[in-house]
Amino acid sequence: MKTEIVKTGLIFLLAFLTGVNFVVFPALGTAFTDPSVFALSSSQFGSLFLPQVVCIIISCLSAPFLVNRFGPKVILAAGIALMILSTGVLWSLQFFMQDKSLLFPVLMVLVAFTGSGFGLSITTLNPLAASLFKDNPSSAILILQFLVGLGTSASPLMMSIAGDVHHWMYVPGIIVIAVGCSFIAFLFISLPKEKFFELPAQLRIPPKLWLFFGLIVLYGFIEGTFGSFGTIILKGRGLSNSEASLGLSLFWGGIAVNRLLFGIFARKNDLSLIYLLSPIGVGAGIVLLLLLLSGSGWMLSLMFLTGFFMGSIFPGTIGWGTVEFPTLTVMVSGFLMAANQVGTGIVTNVLGHFASRTSFILYGLAILSALICICLFLLKKNSKIKEAF
Repeated sequence: MKTEIVKTGLIFLLAFLTGVNFVVFPALGTAFTDPSVFALSSSQFGSLFLPQVVCIIISCLSAPFLVNRFGPKVILAAGIALMILSTGVLWSLQFFMQDKSLLFPVLMVLVAFTGSGFGLSITTLNPLAASLFKDNPSSAILILQFLVGLGTSASPLMMSIAGDVHHWMYVPGIIVIAVGCSFIAFLFISLPKEKFFELPAQLRIPPKLWLFFGLIVLYGFIEGTFGSFGTIILKGRGLSNSEASLGLSLFWGGIAVNRLLFGIFARKNDLSLIYLLSPIGVGAGIVLLLLLLSGSGWMLSLMFLTGFFMGSIFPGTIGWGTVEFPTLTVMVSGFLMAANQVGTGIVTNVLGHFASRTSFILYGLAILSALICICLFLLKKNSKIKEAF
C-alpha cells in the first residue's frame, strides 16, 4: 500500500516538474534577448520555439508505438532524461558564451530536445495516471494536467525571484537538481508493462477518434490565441500593458482552478453536462469581451472566466477518450497532445498577420467555441461519457 502511494506521488511530482522544465526557455526570454547575456534578436527568440512545436508533435505521435514496444517506464525515463540533458547543457552555457555566434544553433538543438522530452513524458504520464486510478481516469488526468500547468508558472516565478538577468543560470540549475533527484527515485519504482499500455496487433484508428482529434485542434486555436496574443487582444480593447499582463495571468489561473476543481468533484459527481456545455461558457466570455468597450475590471474578470470554462475541455477530452477507447489509451494521449500542438502552432503563425484586428479574432474564437460544443454533443451519442465523468 505504501509503495503504491509513493509511486502515485512520484508520478504526479514528475508531472509538475515536467511543466517546470518545459517552460525554462520561455522563462529566460529576458536573458536570451539581453545584449549583455545571450544577445538574441527578437526574431531569433521567436524562431527558437519552432523546433519545439515540431518535436512535441512528432514525439507525441510516436510515443504510443514506443510505449507499446518498450513499456511506459523506459519511454518516460527517456523523456525525462532528454529534458535533464537539455536543461543541464543550458546551465553549462554560462561557461561557453564567449562566441555568441554559436549560441542560437545550440539553443535550437536544446529546445528540440526539451520538446521531444516533453512529448514523450506527458504522452506517457496521462495514461499512467489513468492506470493508477482506473475508477476515475478523467479525474486523475485533470489533476495531473493541473500540476503540469502549475509547474509552467514556476519557472517564470523563479526568474522573477532571481531578479537580475545575469543570474539566469540559477533557474536551469535548480530545475536540473530537482528533476534529476526525482528521476533517480523514479528509476527504483516498478511500472510493469501491463495491457493498459498495449496497442492492438492490427491497429485501426476509429473514425470517432479523428473527431476527438479535430475538436482538440479547434481548442488549440483558442488556447494558442489567448496564450500568445492575449495581452495584444486586451491592449486592443483599451487595457494598459500591466492590466493586459494581469489578464493573461488570470486566464491561465482560471484554467488551473477549473482543472483542480473538476478533478476533485468529478470523482463523486456527474459533471458530464457541465463539461459538454463548457464551450458555451467560453464563447459567452469571448462575446462579452467583444461587446465591452470599457471597464478593465470586467475585462479581467472575463479573462478569468473564459480560462475557467476552458480548463476541463482538453484534459477532460483525453480522459473521456481513454474510457472510450480502452485499447488505445496511449494512442489517445499522444494523438490529442499532438492535436493541441497543431492547433496552437498554426494559430501562432497565422495570427501574427491579424494581431491588430482584435474584433475579427474574437468573432472567430466565438465561432470556434460553438463548433467545439457541437463536436462534443456529436461525440456524446452512444458514448461512455457517463463513465468518464
